[in-house]
Amino acid sequence: MKPSPIDWRARLEACGFEGAQHVPPTYAAHVLWSWREPLAAEAALREHLEQQPDDKDSLKMLISLLQETGRTSEVAPLRRHLHARRCQDLRIPEAARDAVIAYLEAAETGSTPPERTAEAYVAALFDVYAPSFDDSLRGFLAYRAPERLMDAVRTVLGGRRELDVLDLGCGTGLAGPLLRPFARRLEGIDLSTGMLDKARERGVYDALRAGEITAELASSTACHDLIVAVDVLVYFGALEALLEHVARRLAPGGLFAFTVEKGTEPGYRLQPTARYVHHLDYLRGCASAAGLRPVLEREDTLRKQAGQPVVGYVVVLTRSGPTEARPVNGGPI
Repeated sequence: MKPSPIDWRARLEACGFEGAQHVPPTYAAHVLWSWREPLAAEAALREHLEQQPDDKDSLKMLISLLQETGRTSEVAPLRRHLHARRCQDLRIPEAARDAVIAYLEAAETGSTPPERTAEAYVAALFDVYAPSFDDSLRGFLAYRAPERLMDAVRTVLGGRRELDVLDLGCGTGLAGPLLRPFARRLEGIDLSTGMLDKARERGVYDALRAGEITAELASSTACHDLIVAVDVLVYFGALEALLEHVARRLAPGGLFAFTVEKGTEPGYRLQPTARYVHHLDYLRGCASAAGLRPVLEREDTLRKQAGQPVVGYVVVLTRSGPTEARPVNGGPI
């Protein structure tokens, strides 16, 4: 039940704040909340939202206030409104919005997640981020997953060169220049046409195409000596189907190298970051079921999130016969 309406201006004045009639509601809400007056702060926020219902910061603050006062049942429609607004901003097609909203809600609330990220969300998100993607990753997020992956690939390949290489979820092609020295032919696939435009500018790929990687692998008849997925499987929870398709597209003795973020609970989990984490035992189980075997597993820092290191796994699998995984730098994982 909602509390009775409160005159937030009167509460400001009662707390010794002069000129309450001239204070913007959003500023008043921050002040009142800091004074432990959540109901008055809520009244100020609701007055503001009547005029600007799509103000994201105010909606987020109102959600926090409702949670603080134990009125969690009122949070769901506000959160859904926020996510719907996000879909509009990203120009996600109407038909895809329910799936995107359900995915975002699962990430935020910890409810049962879908098996993978909503495809329309990934495509739209990275189309928007494409122009600033590299600078953001390399600078603010200290992104080093391509280098970590290629260190592992070099260890396994030894002197092998002239390979047919497929870069799954290639994005802007950050891994392209690192893969090129090993490649006879280098191809890339990505959902985002905006990211592919940036990848083309690098001039290192022989072919680039837009598509969802599972569907592309399923429909292809080509075989590759090396398939890589750098920071891509974080948008997949369940990996069984993907690894089965990868295994079919690997040439004999071919390698599949990928990164994931480290999960500490069995299976996979969707995080508040809207990215999945995976437990190493789950990765091994999926690989085995697909007829793939690990030749290298390494735990490493892949990037930063909110200034903190994000630890993940760098894994290299092969279609060839039994081979023990070879941990590198620091002993067994």
